[in-house]
Amino acid sequence: MNDKDNRQPRSSYLDYITGTSENNTVSSLDSLSSALKVGFKLLKILMLVLAVVFFFSNIFWVPEGYVAVLSRFGKIVGERTSSARPPGGPYLAFPYPVDHIIRIPTTIQKVSLFNSFWSEKDTFKPIIDDRPETDGLRPGVEGSLVTADKNIVQGIWVIHYKLNFDTESSTGESSVNDFIRNVGSMIQAEEIIRRVAEASIVRVVSQTSVAEFVSGQIDNNKIKRIIATHLERLKTGLTVTNVSASHYTVPKALEEDFEAVTQAESQKALDIETASRHRASTLNELAGRGWQELLDAVKVYEQTLQNTDETAEKAAFEVAKEIFLAADTGGSIKQILNEAQSEKTVTIQEARASAARFSELLTYYEKNPDVLQSQLIKDVTKKIWSGISVDAFYIPKGQKLFLDLGQQDSIKLN
Repeated sequence: MNDKDNRQPRSSYLDYITGTSENNTVSSLDSLSSALKVGFKLLKILMLVLAVVFFFSNIFWVPEGYVAVLSRFGKIVGERTSSARPPGGPYLAFPYPVDHIIRIPTTIQKVSLFNSFWSEKDTFKPIIDDRPETDGLRPGVEGSLVTADKNIVQGIWVIHYKLNFDTESSTGESSVNDFIRNVGSMIQAEEIIRRVAEASIVRVVSQTSVAEFVSGQIDNNKIKRIIATHLERLKTGLTVTNVSASHYTVPKALEEDFEAVTQAESQKALDIETASRHRASTLNELAGRGWQELLDAVKVYEQTLQNTDETAEKAAFEVAKEIFLAADTGGSIKQILNEAQSEKTVTIQEARASAARFSELLTYYEKNPDVLQSQLIKDVTKKIWSGISVDAFYIPKGQKLFLDLGQQDSIKLN
């Protein structure tokens, strides 16, 4: 009622518009205030959601074949082996740049040393094969090695390595921590492995002959041990699982000379083998299966002769004699011994028979020498004429006899 009385009458259209605008302004301010309140509430909710999403946005999982290391403000989170997150999850971390997640593969990695000691082309045919034989090797282009006998060779090696994620170094640090601090990435790891392997291969090949190298007798285990020693000193957290040489040969410019040497060595080995077989065969024919023992005894006896030690000389002679007469001695020596033994037996028997005959004739001679002499002449004559090679010719009395005996100048007939 009072409101109606208090309202002043509008005298013009302008007054009417002004009054209406005041009411609309108040209403607009109220609407704006309400809208801002709602907007701020939504903004708070949105910021809260964003904050939650932000803090939980770095939840991560570690795939198989990897381990993860969490770095917070540049410092590794965790002590020793606990700093490595094994495959699985989920793991919580603050968003970058607060936390930094480093994933490292734990599977076996491979490095092929192709360009180092072969050629820079991706082919198994060395560059020097296409070049004149009079040209030398170009350092840095035709990779090569020098053997212990100063020969040039080429080869390709394959190095397998991996990360020791569940072990500790000699200082008690985790191998993963050593890898992060001293290596940093698998790209750097490959380069370190390559450089260390090259130095190790050069060292081992320099102690290997060219014949051993070409035949594949390369001490890859020694190369592996040397690489492992260097990696341990560098605290890389890496370990080498295998080292193998896939190709090994000599340059084409040296093939002809190498083949000539190889053939000469083969012929030498063949000649030595032939001579050894001939020696063994000859000694076996000479002394039978006991020839080696007899030969050793003879050598010992010859050494004692040079030392002029009579006691040792006699002892060595008795040993050699015992072996010489042993049952194991056979061959020509055994045959000669048997023949000598037989001849000895026959000689003894003949000597005994002669002695017995002499004793018998001596008894007769003492009794009647003339009769014995006549009887002996008769026996000898009978023995002569009874021989199948003796011919008897009877000539009439008074005839001249001419005998052609040959070489008459040297024969005088009385």
